[in-house]
Amino acid sequence: MGPFSSTRPNPGKYEELKSDAQRILGVDAFEGAKFDFHKMLNQKLHVLHNIWLGGQQGVPPYIFGANFVDEERMTLTSHIDMGGRLTGRAIAQLTDSLNVKLQATAGPDSNSFKADGEYKGSSNYLHAYVQPMGGQNVAVGADFMQSLTENLAVGCEGVFARGAFFGGGAGARLSWGGKGENVATAKVGNLGASSVELAYSRKVSPKVGLATELAYYHGQNCTFGLGYEFALQRATFKGLIQSDTTCTAALEERISPGVSLLLTGMLNHKKKDYKFGVGIVIQNQL
Repeated sequence: MGPFSSTRPNPGKYEELKSDAQRILGVDAFEGAKFDFHKMLNQKLHVLHNIWLGGQQGVPPYIFGANFVDEERMTLTSHIDMGGRLTGRAIAQLTDSLNVKLQATAGPDSNSFKADGEYKGSSNYLHAYVQPMGGQNVAVGADFMQSLTENLAVGCEGVFARGAFFGGGAGARLSWGGKGENVATAKVGNLGASSVELAYSRKVSPKVGLATELAYYHGQNCTFGLGYEFALQRATFKGLIQSDTTCTAALEERISPGVSLLLTGMLNHKKKDYKFGVGIVIQNQL
């Protein structure tokens, strides 16, 4: 079977190149207490309420959202906070392979808009976007992923802004030993910045996963992280240890169907920085 056979899978988005490792390394450590309530009004429409108590600086104390989801045609999502900042997103599924996404933010301080187009082929993924940058300046970017074999995919990205090539990067993902069992990724360059990002994730067992990441930014810093995940019957525990001595942990306990308890903690003795958070998530199904 040749390297360009029809068994090559779709590689996914370039921006999700490290998604296998980030699923474990992305430990959400928040501060204070939060309450999330998701209410389904019907099969396609649901609303959400997000309340923060004693949260971290810059996080609004209350957010209201409303989402309309029609998986075959269109998805509309929106939320507004107490500061009057409104964010909306619309995704239209034009064909099985092509979709268009529009997202905008309007608030007292700033407004933004972005239009995306995505094409999902049998063995490749193309994404392009247009985003105003203020005044007459517009940024146009594109990224592309291609599966060369069943286990190897490569991709690249680039951005044109202010009438010139702003920057880009290239990356590759290699997997072996079954779907998602071992995944190694490498990325060079990041929108004009000289950088190298390496990541590796391993599914040790159906309940245990490990991941590590090394990121080097020329002239700035070099960071390293090691994360782990334990998926128990009614709970998921994640931990992350970073090279700057930061230790982060998060526990999600599923108390009953639709109700989860969140506990998170982060500490850095060197910087004397500590965070602790507790949350409740309720999903009211029909």
